[in-house]
Amino acid sequence: MESTQSAEAEIIELFVKNAVHVGSKVKVRHAEKFIFKLRQDGVYLIDVKKTIERLNIAAKFISLFPPEKVAVVSTHVYGVRAVQRFCELTGCIPIVQKIRSGMFTNRVLKYYMEPQLVLVSDPRYDAQAIEEAAIARIPVIAFCSTDNMLSNIDLAVPINNRGKSSLPYAFWYLAKRVLMERGLLTPEKEAEILPESFMPTSVA
Repeated sequence: MESTQSAEAEIIELFVKNAVHVGSKVKVRHAEKFIFKLRQDGVYLIDVKKTIERLNIAAKFISLFPPEKVAVVSTHVYGVRAVQRFCELTGCIPIVQKIRSGMFTNRVLKYYMEPQLVLVSDPRYDAQAIEEAAIARIPVIAFCSTDNMLSNIDLAVPINNRGKSSLPYAFWYLAKRVLMERGLLTPEKEAEILPESFMPTSVA
């Protein structure tokens, strides 16, 4: 029990250090239950324990599906490499930089696919994927900041989804949890999964 608590404390420290808990100056009603406090500069801070709790639930959910039936989406510059690395480790399907219209809804297109679950890094940037998933009746997990609306989202993970290191750290943690849920996270494997490999390679 003590080692579990110390492991969680370590993750909390890493998340705080990498601004995973920093929201925005806007708070939608749905986000209220995830907010820890309002900072003096008007920025809402997210309860990191709730972030971890939701990431753990997301990992359990993802592990219930065949990896090739889970689409992971990020058109945000800080999420592209994080999603690619997450998918390398978990076998899920990355959709990055651009979401093609009709990808989940138009069967005649060459790039049409039928995922059973969609994970997006930001509902604002990845709105096209959420809209198409809703039409196709595919459940959606979304990383959400304090200003994101939750329309057509089945599981919201409260998080700073626009941070240079926050998104990589979130996907790093989630990758480990998914592998753990599948019974594939050996100590050797865990040692190889480094946060640095989820970071954007270059940002203009």
